[in-house]
Amino acid sequence: MINCSDDDSSTETEKEAVAEYVTETKTNLLGEWVLISSSINNEIIASSEFEVLKDSRANFNDDDTYSLVYKTGTNSAAGSSISTNTQEGTYTIEGLNKVTFFDSSSEIELIDDTLKVTSVITDASGAEQTRVDIFVRSDNEALDQPEGSNTDEVEVEEETETPADTNTYDGTAVIAKLLGKWELTGATDSCLMKNTIDFQSDSVFEFIQHKTTFGRSDLLKYNIGVSYPMPAEFAASVTKGNETVDFDTNADCSFIKTSLVEYEVTDEKTVELKKSTSAKLVLENDTTLTLIYTYLNVDNEETTIEFTYVKS
Repeated sequence: MINCSDDDSSTETEKEAVAEYVTETKTNLLGEWVLISSSINNEIIASSEFEVLKDSRANFNDDDTYSLVYKTGTNSAAGSSISTNTQEGTYTIEGLNKVTFFDSSSEIELIDDTLKVTSVITDASGAEQTRVDIFVRSDNEALDQPEGSNTDEVEVEEETETPADTNTYDGTAVIAKLLGKWELTGATDSCLMKNTIDFQSDSVFEFIQHKTTFGRSDLLKYNIGVSYPMPAEFAASVTKGNETVDFDTNADCSFIKTSLVEYEVTDEKTVELKKSTSAKLVLENDTTLTLIYTYLNVDNEETTIEFTYVKS
């Protein structure tokens, strides 16, 4: 004899499970997704291309619609050439991480906590290529700054325009004291202690900074998109403006940034950075130099930290 009530109960349980999976998947899907990696024919694209492409976004809405907004082009000193391509469509959730996307020229897959978008593109010669883009949610922990990042790395070049130069102070005597190499003192971190400031002329100094570790946010900042999750071993060198950054997971200090910084002396003690309003130097005496850096902490509060350098 077949017990129909048992079958009905089992079916109802399965429906409830599917409904829970659909709800969970939709909760995970809704919101903004950020592009973190892009490859063409299995080769990670160049940082010059990724600089613009990394601003691409995917958005998923509660009404079962989505949009993919791609940014392509280049940025250069001569100007920008950027185009925007938007794909819009609908989606249906069928189970846990099982989503069908409609109205897209690309193949879209939700894989664990990533969104994989596979597209067929054409290169300059007309040959077809396969591009794979990986997105993660904008609130993904992989995008967070590593702990202490704000204090371990000083930004000495801002992208915004700094005020026009109106300095009339004759800093010749101060510059004579500054010329040469200065070494960080008083830090407990072994990599941080390797930081140096080298005044090479009356207008430029070399600033070398070291960090023990780096995160994906550091890579994205310098237009590097790598596979997800992060590879255990990785090395790259990239130049952006007057800064060169070396990443190497096998090095004692896996992040080294070398900056050529333009400066001017504005009085007998103060050294202003021409491309930064958040950092400045104060000559305390002939052998002591203080770097003062103001930044926004995790609570978006303005915070000031000081680093002491001594003449080597």
